[in-house]
Amino acid sequence: MRLRAIAIAMLLTSSAGCITVRRPGNRDGGPPETFVRTTADTRTTRLIDVRDGLQKPVLWRLLGEALQEHTVEVRDQQAGFMMTPWETSVVRDGVPDPRYRTRVTTRFVGDDWKQVQLRVDANWRTGEEWDVGTDIALLERMAAELRVRLGKR
Repeated sequence: MRLRAIAIAMLLTSSAGCITVRRPGNRDGGPPETFVRTTADTRTTRLIDVRDGLQKPVLWRLLGEALQEHTVEVRDQQAGFMMTPWETSVVRDGVPDPRYRTRVTTRFVGDDWKQVQLRVDANWRTGEEWDVGTDIALLERMAAELRVRLGKR
């Protein structure tokens, strides 16, 4: 029964976009289980090969569509760069938890835009300090979205 509830919650929130699911057993108030502190071994970016034959204006539009669940704060079409603001992405007891925040950054690589780089930053506040890391679930979800929209087939 518990596994079914977790699966349903994950399914519902994966379509919502910016809510991170925590297992019910982790009620210590710590960071969500999808938070991974950054280390030299942590792969925090994804590089996605872009489908051949797409022109830059089309790629730019598709990138914007891939980020439509988020507010895009910085856009530079000439550089092929988009970045969201820091977003509170965990809800506990119906209230956003300001101790956890995420940000999505994308950029096309090179002048020919044959690849797009995705980075997801996440921070967890402990006292006055921010622990730096990534949200692995958001990173994988956004990578999958970019592959579907503009990746090679």
